[in-house]
Amino acid sequence: MNRTADLDAALSFVTSRVNQQATLSGEPVDLQQSLLLSNLPSLTPTVWIPGPEAPDPTLVPRDVNYERLCALAKAAYLNDREINPESLDWEFALAVFTLSRHPMWRILNSAGVKMYRRPLWDQLFVIVAALFPVIAVILLAWNGARTLFLWAGILCGTVAIMLLIYFVSLQIARWQLQNHIEKCRLSSRNISWKTS
Repeated sequence: MNRTADLDAALSFVTSRVNQQATLSGEPVDLQQSLLLSNLPSLTPTVWIPGPEAPDPTLVPRDVNYERLCALAKAAYLNDREINPESLDWEFALAVFTLSRHPMWRILNSAGVKMYRRPLWDQLFVIVAALFPVIAVILLAWNGARTLFLWAGILCGTVAIMLLIYFVSLQIARWQLQNHIEKCRLSSRNISWKTS
């Protein structure tokens, strides 16, 4: 799996579909929107919520160009879903952007692109991970003679296992994204083979 080639292919696909959808809508993408599409910021501006310590709110202006790109991506995605519902091109692009941590995933996410349903065992894994701190607190609160060494051992073991669960879940998510990318690639080959 070549992540750079996958990223280039996904970027090319999404930008071309957004540009095609803009042309179909009768209002092509202007220069600012084109520059924004090819150079998305890594972080979106945060919304300021006024608090009691700061009475003068600074409003964040709407980014009309970004909103239009999101709307064009959504229209292109829905149009492609209507024409060819079994195509996994958009899901492939979202998986590649998510794996590469590319800011384009936000546009696809706002367009409503979904990758896949998580397996049932993922939900079980989350439940076990959530129950572990509860079990650790019960062990800590359990009546009985405890030495400082035992308290420290239980606390360190709890923190170590929680960190292990966190890093294992990140690795599982990365593995699932890579598998989904391969599934989309195989599906694309099968569709092109059937049509040729």
